[in-house]
Amino acid sequence: MTPHAASIETAEADRWEGTNRRIYQFNKNIDRAVLKPLANGYRTVVPTAARHGITNVYSNYGEPANLMNSVLQGKISQAFRTLDRFLINSTLGVGGLADNATDLGRPQEKEDFGQTFAAWGFDSGPYVVLPVFGPSTLRDSFGLAADIVIDPADFARNAAFSPSIYWRIGQLATRIVNFRARLTDQGGDALLADSLDEYALVRSVYLQSRRSALYDGNPPEDPEEQLEEDVAEPATSTVQPPSPEAPAPQ
Repeated sequence: MTPHAASIETAEADRWEGTNRRIYQFNKNIDRAVLKPLANGYRTVVPTAARHGITNVYSNYGEPANLMNSVLQGKISQAFRTLDRFLINSTLGVGGLADNATDLGRPQEKEDFGQTFAAWGFDSGPYVVLPVFGPSTLRDSFGLAADIVIDPADFARNAAFSPSIYWRIGQLATRIVNFRARLTDQGGDALLADSLDEYALVRSVYLQSRRSALYDGNPPEDPEEQLEEDVAEPATSTVQPPSPEAPAPQ
């Protein structure tokens, strides 16, 4: 992946901030009225261990997409690790209820079409807040659409079970509510409550998270931060003063 493609400088400029802030407020109203109450009820009714199991199942369900995007990015070794993880959790983990693969040294390596498009050289484009789906970039928005339409797990599910539209909606709703409950469990609500500017905080967290993902968890040092450190550090001269025994150079 080229540094240019993984760069988020265009997104950080946030040229659509006015519109983004309005959509963010719209999403916040939906969250306050619908998602957060549902998530709190879910956390009350469903035991913690069961919620972790549900999270693991959805995580395992996403492994075929991780595998596909690893291959599309040319990460063949990672693709085999993802396949290994999927097989372990699907068998020893009873369909993914338990994450045995992580315990055996196969942590999840998430990949999506946003990362694939970056690997193919597409720039991030501007930062954008999507209705309901939340923070994204222009590139990741197209990636999200591809993630939804081209999901190997969904294709396999539909071919094997031909689930009704109501079953699919229920699966998606459970996934969303479970994700929202996890956000509360991980302290996201408290973090936003302490923020002076929620929108700016969410934007910063999202973009830094995506930058880390685009570089597989090892982003290069920020050139601007390095420049600030170099300026702050006093320069040490390597030029020695003339020796008293020798005349100073003319």
